[in-house]
Amino acid sequence: MNVSKRFDNILESSLVLWGISVVLAVCMWFYVMDTGDPGNARRKFLCELEYRDLMPQLSVKNTIREVEVEVEASESVLNRLKYDAIVCEVDLRGLSPGRYRASVRVMLPQNVTLQSVNPSDVDIELVRQATRAFPVEVTLPQDIPAGRYLDSVSVVPKEIHIRGTEKDLAKIGSVNISPTVEELAGGSELLLPITISQSEPFEDEVETEPQQVRMNAVLVRGLPRKKVSVNVRVRGRPHEDYAVRSVTTDPAEVMLEGTRARLDAVSAIDTETVDISGLSVDQTMVVPLRPLRDKNVTVLDARSVRLRINLEAMAAQKEFQNVPVAVEDPQGRKWALSPAVVNVVIEASPSEIKTLDLDTLDLKAYVDVSGIFLRSATLPVRVSLVSGDLKSVRTTPSTVTVTAVED
Repeated sequence: MNVSKRFDNILESSLVLWGISVVLAVCMWFYVMDTGDPGNARRKFLCELEYRDLMPQLSVKNTIREVEVEVEASESVLNRLKYDAIVCEVDLRGLSPGRYRASVRVMLPQNVTLQSVNPSDVDIELVRQATRAFPVEVTLPQDIPAGRYLDSVSVVPKEIHIRGTEKDLAKIGSVNISPTVEELAGGSELLLPITISQSEPFEDEVETEPQQVRMNAVLVRGLPRKKVSVNVRVRGRPHEDYAVRSVTTDPAEVMLEGTRARLDAVSAIDTETVDISGLSVDQTMVVPLRPLRDKNVTVLDARSVRLRINLEAMAAQKEFQNVPVAVEDPQGRKWALSPAVVNVVIEASPSEIKTLDLDTLDLKAYVDVSGIFLRSATLPVRVSLVSGDLKSVRTTPSTVTVTAVED
């Protein structure tokens, strides 16, 4: 009993109770440090990668589109946390085409701590992109009934723009729309998807704008028709002083009628041959069209065209060397020139330039010293020509030095 009483007294001692309290406090502190904040929790999110400050002509080739982000916060914060509140981005500022390893930057809202991001770095490739315009071609159905053809075909827009890498754009052969006979027979406007004809599969994503085009066409009875350009046949050369500036016809195109296969073989229709040898003035004339070799193709709206030939004057140049330079001085003073001769280039018509000769040409090179009161000066060389059809182009040198000579 005495032993038991003594043990009870020890337990009731203030010193023992203080020691027990210290031990419990230390154990609790180690427990908290080992487990973290007991009020916090962790959660993982899939975050879509965003690429910032990418140059407009570049695109990103990267198989990793998302990263896994683990964050820590209180349960109440995590319960209110939305997926779009976490932003994962890669900074591409100033990067040119090539391969890079870039770090993923994670931006979090307040009271949320980042624990990990996987992967923290991504391998990317930047490729240069371009945009090209392609005309829209109409691929006609093969089962159009005999005796019918398409008339008044219009496509809006007539061309589309395709954006992609330069390597992929080089694979594109044509852009087509393919209406069916049933769609054409309806007679209403059609909204048709485009089809890209390519030599090889694309390696990257290709953007098309627009992806559909509008088509209007009328399926009518009769033989198909086609407009072709008029090709002017000429022989000879105009006068040597002239060149042909333009050749135009009215009309510039004519309408043909025939089967589709025969029309496809005709790209233009010729005029009869016109001889322009020695022509020196603009000419307007009516010229017959040459008959087509294929008698099964008919010209509907013209048998001849009005032909207009416009000429332009030609010019030639000739250099005259060692032309003496004269001095014009109303005061009659004497001057020494350096140099005393120059080369003069004259421009005239080709026929006239051939006949020019320095001995017969009324050509004068001179300097004007009126108003000059210095003993020496550098003055521009001037050229005087009697004929109004001649023109001085340049002198070499363009200036000479004049020095007053004392008697």
